[in-house]
Amino acid sequence: MRNEMKEAELLNLKIDSLLNNEAYSDALEILENQKIKFLKSPKKDFYLLDGIASGFIDVGCESSNEEIIEIGLSLFAQYREELKKYISEDRFEYCIGNAQQGLFETKVEKNLNYFPKLEIVKDLLFPSKESFLKAFKKINLQTLKNSDLNILTNLGNNLSNSGRIVESLQLYDTVLLSNKKFPHAILAKANRLFRLQSQTNIKITIFLLIKTYSLYDLIKNENSFPQNCRSDIKLAMQICISKLKNENYDIDSLDFKKEEELNKIEYLNHSPKIRFYLDNFLSLSEHGLYCKCNGAKYDDLMIGYSGFITKSDKVVHLEQLLNRVKSEFSLAREMFYEYKTQELEDNLHYETFGKSGTLYGTKAEKLRTSFRICFGILDKIAEGICYLFEIQKGKNENVYFESFWKKERNLQKLCQRWEKLNSIKNIHLTALYSIACDLNKKNGEFGFYKEWRNQLEHGVFSLTTTQEELDLISGSLFGECVLESDFAIKAKHLLQLTRAAIFSYTFCVRQEMSGEIENNGRP
Repeated sequence: MRNEMKEAELLNLKIDSLLNNEAYSDALEILENQKIKFLKSPKKDFYLLDGIASGFIDVGCESSNEEIIEIGLSLFAQYREELKKYISEDRFEYCIGNAQQGLFETKVEKNLNYFPKLEIVKDLLFPSKESFLKAFKKINLQTLKNSDLNILTNLGNNLSNSGRIVESLQLYDTVLLSNKKFPHAILAKANRLFRLQSQTNIKITIFLLIKTYSLYDLIKNENSFPQNCRSDIKLAMQICISKLKNENYDIDSLDFKKEEELNKIEYLNHSPKIRFYLDNFLSLSEHGLYCKCNGAKYDDLMIGYSGFITKSDKVVHLEQLLNRVKSEFSLAREMFYEYKTQELEDNLHYETFGKSGTLYGTKAEKLRTSFRICFGILDKIAEGICYLFEIQKGKNENVYFESFWKKERNLQKLCQRWEKLNSIKNIHLTALYSIACDLNKKNGEFGFYKEWRNQLEHGVFSLTTTQEELDLISGSLFGECVLESDFAIKAKHLLQLTRAAIFSYTFCVRQEMSGEIENNGRP
């Protein structure tokens, strides 16, 4: 088995080397020969097949050739069951996601009028997103392997293409916390920061430009990138220098290490609570998206900004809604913070009917409540979207974030709603739709979050500290039972999704109200 894996690794190294030199024909010839050899062999080497199939996908993606990508995809589909006995599920889904992402990118390159409207994203981007999310759900974020870093980076790229800017930055930062020299995450983060101001009208700062420039500088000579990519990096660096000069900043005096040290001192001067929010991606500071200095101390996210001009009086009501949403989110995350950091006591007695690991009391309720509040926040965002775009609602219709996009009793009105939303060119609306689909109960990868929320609201949603207790009371007529450790991870993730939705709502309204933001959804 070890020899078989080694042969597959050698093939991957050879293909990677050829791709770095843009020798696509040579790489394709090797893969075709290996494919023929595999098909003729009476003893199938499925480790090698994994390398062959993923090699076709990589060559197709790098050369923008759909047919080559499809060869790799068809091999994974044809030998799906056999491959899953040899490679991990996250590896399998990662390869499928790469193929689907490659098909998306080749289609976009051919369409000069491309914009990621809702229907287009659903058709072209969701297949790869679903595969990457399946792989993501298998990852232990506390102990990341090198293969996990690829999954997180590519998921971040996919979400970025759907306008999910905040989550993509979070994923890149997670990778770089594990390996600060991981080149693909550095490049992805630099590209994302490079376009951050133009797509969101976030306040441009000297440090944003310096940070972007310094990230590009780290990888400008990275040999694992093709030549055209290295050329793009150097062009982006020149643009950063030009912008810094416009701000009267001398790039020759840049001492990035010193800047980082000063920022670290300011970060350490934050209260433990603020540091917790910044470290766990729970801050509502625009500056905090790329820096943890004093500028990230306050949750200063708002629709209006210096120089913001609009003729619409809707902004007053939408800003009020944002204030309410921020207020509720601050409560949800504070409950989560207190659950994680404080020892809470109460004087209530609980009948446990013998030895029990089931959790009761203030500490457990804070965790449960932090999770439950998120859906109320998301539903308010949905109401804001309906108001902003004048979406007609059905009589007595309850607007739920994860399902309102198409929901109406009258089929004709349903179609009208979808057609209207799908006609809007706003990348941040697309981001909200993408998040909503992930939370949809029917087919979302995190649809079970809504099921849990309903159990928390109307049933007996139990948390337990032990697997034995979980086995004992699972399947209870009263509802769900989940391990406390698992639920805490999911609660933090839902808080992070909610935070991302709050940012996307703000950027969405900001764009519609000002009409001045770059509205280009190209990757």
